[in-house]
Amino acid sequence: MGENFGTSIVEAASGVQSPWRILQPPTGTGKTQGTCVYAAMQADLNRETADTLKPVGMLIVTRLREDANSIQNTINGLAGRSVAVVHHSDNYAKPEELHESDVVIITHQAFLNAKRNLKGQDWRPWDRLVSWKGGQRLLTIIDEALANVVDESSATTENLAFVIGLIPPAVRAELPEQVAVLEEVHKVLLAYVDLEDLDGAMSLIWGEGSAPACVDFAPLISAMLALPYDRIVYNHTSTADRTRLAKRVEETINAVQSCLDQFAYYSKSGEWHSINSAALAVPLNAPGPVVLDATARANFLWDLFEEGHVRPTIPGRARDYSSVRLHVARGSGLGKNAMIERIRERLSRVRQSIEAAVRPERSVFMCVHKDVEEVITKRWAEKAKFKQFSMGHWGAVDGRNTWQDFDTALILGLPYRPQTWATNMFCALQGAQDNQWLKSPEWKQYKNVRKEMEQRQLSVSVIQAMNRICCRHVIDAEGRCPAADIFIVLPHDGTGDAILDDIKADMPGIIVSPWDFSLDPAKEKRPRAGSSHVRLIEYMRKATAGIVSLSVIQHALQLSSVKKLRETLNNTAHPTTQALMELGVKYIPGVGRGSKSFLVKAA
Repeated sequence: MGENFGTSIVEAASGVQSPWRILQPPTGTGKTQGTCVYAAMQADLNRETADTLKPVGMLIVTRLREDANSIQNTINGLAGRSVAVVHHSDNYAKPEELHESDVVIITHQAFLNAKRNLKGQDWRPWDRLVSWKGGQRLLTIIDEALANVVDESSATTENLAFVIGLIPPAVRAELPEQVAVLEEVHKVLLAYVDLEDLDGAMSLIWGEGSAPACVDFAPLISAMLALPYDRIVYNHTSTADRTRLAKRVEETINAVQSCLDQFAYYSKSGEWHSINSAALAVPLNAPGPVVLDATARANFLWDLFEEGHVRPTIPGRARDYSSVRLHVARGSGLGKNAMIERIRERLSRVRQSIEAAVRPERSVFMCVHKDVEEVITKRWAEKAKFKQFSMGHWGAVDGRNTWQDFDTALILGLPYRPQTWATNMFCALQGAQDNQWLKSPEWKQYKNVRKEMEQRQLSVSVIQAMNRICCRHVIDAEGRCPAADIFIVLPHDGTGDAILDDIKADMPGIIVSPWDFSLDPAKEKRPRAGSSHVRLIEYMRKATAGIVSLSVIQHALQLSSVKKLRETLNNTAHPTTQALMELGVKYIPGVGRGSKSFLVKAA
């Protein structure tokens, strides 16, 4: 880490645009602590050599506010004085603090918010972060994966119609240009909806710089925020409703702004039609960029950087997960909608299996979709028979230390993303794509790069969730961790196999064993209603005890042939054969050419 930090500083000081250095020290090897030590040492060096060397300023970007605060306290504690300052929504730094501090620590969200406020080529918010009394900061360290700093924008036809319908006459008269452009975007999107051959497809609406108009929607947003949405829409007073609807209006108009400023494409997902765009939130020319990403091998984002990044070799064998056992079951319906629909009937099966496999003195962390947390809390968490039982949901577990002392994890459901996510990520790095790519997303050796990106992002999310518990802790010189058990349901298909391969690659030594568990009960196979099999079963149910030849059955059921029927009756596992056996009916096949076959019904 130190070598790569130093190289990036030298290149930035020389005016060279450094490639993004992507480092993959495994979880638990001290990435964040090492960063803090380096920052404190650099601040000391800045003070000691103030008269002879150009000082080096650092920008650290981390995922969560509490992480930013912890990093600040650690750096200042190591330095013995205040050399680092945080800048996020809970604690915005003063301009003089940004100017004087050797180290500025921000969250991904803080920077996203700064970029959303940019107007045209006004980079002052960004410049305040990367400039200080020593000139330009020379090292940018991004802690954890960068995936959530791609700024995605989407507005559906429904939301556009909703916003346009709320614009009062006074606002229309005051801001006619903004209203006209918003209505024009809605009309353009509706034109794509009318195309019959775009079921589930994507299509480029306009490329970069080709939007039909350029307008600043900020005045319209300000005017709309003053409206009493709760009274207008629901005819009652509700602060919660007013806030929720105001947010919906603001997000929709902001999405249209982004689509006009960048490229835009149409997408259909189910019944939803939307206009979409995306941009990388962190500038590719960030000074001396180094990323610390424990899941960098699986993270497809870095592949998209191409020659704009390097992956220095990291010393191997830093971790040994041989004390961790991964229990793997296979299933289907693991996405959010299926889990919401079936969680009540599935939960009793999950609970029974886990409580049989995990002792009461264990601490269990459960990672699920946010929308099923309430059901699980009421039906299990409040009366769970474990020392501790806690939940987190997808999108809010990465990088957290909340469950670091838990010894058991249950991963239930997978965070599948819409295909717009992969398209947005690709376009943010590779630029807007044409209709041919949108319909058939080939790139390099990948016939469907969207599918590859989606699978690898699933792997990243799963590995992050697994490493929230005690397996993130190193307890000896071999890189081993405390004993832990992880239970997961993976899909039956190749996606499940690929996720498992990625887990084994990123967690070397982990023991994988089958988990004898079915998320859903086995489907009872029944003969198709109205089929000859159903009529045969009914015929034999009514028949008296004795022997019936297949020729008699053929005539009675008006079958053109009994060849397929013989094949069915010879298969004792077939649902029809099993249904006949339950009636006491046994099949006696004929022996030899021309011999007859019979069904025998017991008395």
